[in-house]
Amino acid sequence: KHKDEGVFPNPVSFLCALKACGIVRDIEQCEEIHAEISRQGLLRTNVQLGSTLLDVYAKLGFLDKAQDVFEKLQVRNIVSWNILISGYVQHGLFHEALNCFKQVQNQGLSPNSVTFVCILKACGCIRLLELGEEIHADVRKLGLLENDALLGNALIDMYARCGVVDKAQRVFEEIRVKDIVSWNSLITGYVQHGLNDDALKCFKQMQDENVSPDVITFTCILKACSNISCIQIGEAIHTEVHEQGLLEKEVVLGTALVDMYGKCGAMEKAQKLFEKLKVQNVASWNSIIGGYAQQGLSMDSLMLFDCMRNNMMPDLITFIVVLYACNHSGLVCEACHVFDLMSSLFGLTPTTDHYACVVDVLGRVGLLEEAVNAIRWMPIQPDAEVWISLLGACRNHGNAILDEYAFQHVVEIQCIYMALFPF
Repeated sequence: KHKDEGVFPNPVSFLCALKACGIVRDIEQCEEIHAEISRQGLLRTNVQLGSTLLDVYAKLGFLDKAQDVFEKLQVRNIVSWNILISGYVQHGLFHEALNCFKQVQNQGLSPNSVTFVCILKACGCIRLLELGEEIHADVRKLGLLENDALLGNALIDMYARCGVVDKAQRVFEEIRVKDIVSWNSLITGYVQHGLNDDALKCFKQMQDENVSPDVITFTCILKACSNISCIQIGEAIHTEVHEQGLLEKEVVLGTALVDMYGKCGAMEKAQKLFEKLKVQNVASWNSIIGGYAQQGLSMDSLMLFDCMRNNMMPDLITFIVVLYACNHSGLVCEACHVFDLMSSLFGLTPTTDHYACVVDVLGRVGLLEEAVNAIRWMPIQPDAEVWISLLGACRNHGNAILDEYAFQHVVEIQCIYMALFPF
């Protein structure tokens, strides 16, 4: 518009326009501004303009364009490296982020807290514990941990994701500044690794220290309650989230509550809550169907599945849940029909988990040859779970020949795994 009026933008105008493009996610306008900046040769002279353009591309997920801008920058400081690394991590390109970090080190640049936070996130997501521990040592030497909550939280999260929960606990106890993210990272780590009692103790400690839980806290604790059938704490959380009006705002909480009541065997409460949910999404349907399945009410699960598929598209988890329901009630025909619906009606490709369910339900009722044929016709390589399902069925029905056949495949897969992951 300014050009049409005979007023030509300067670097400050470009900066403001680029930031606006990032906010409204207007990639086309960003590319037009990029072209004009390049035409005027401003990327070679204005460091801030280059960093801002890099930031917009990275945040919008156009990492190839971000990399191209980065390579054309005359000055590549730790800020520009951090922008690129952060973009890679934000969009799940963790190995690319780690490669950038290695280049930062090779070029003798000093990483800062932002760099470390991003790389710790990458380490946690791909379970790269060794590098995470090296960064922890560097952070300790530099004295960055004491007053940096973000860095402390990143370390807790990294250790928790890597399954080293005792070290996550140690970092948590060491850091001076603890916010809700710190508590949530530790609680989430406990729940993810089956330490549900520790999660509940941590939650009580959090309450004792007058730290207000948020949606993430409640969701994690409800998961812990589900895992150990602790309905009393689950009901108390239900009361609290209801009083805060969170159920109307947060779909994930409603789903977590349905799941908790279902796994604790309180199906009437689960059903009533499910019916009251303002938004019934795939996850909430899966939770209520799964609750009935877990309580052995397979026909209720199947009826709900029929209701669900008339209203929305099931996902892969839905079919796992429904096959589980069929499996534990020996509903072979129903299981085969449901399995067939995956691809024929919904265009979903079954995974090894789905095949394992089918093999299991066939094996439970003694249809061992049919189970073997199901494995032979699999379009994907059977994993250990599939063969273990067959092995269990063979032993239950006393078929020594197929037992040996299944056992050999289990051993073969275990040997391959040990060769790939010797430690």
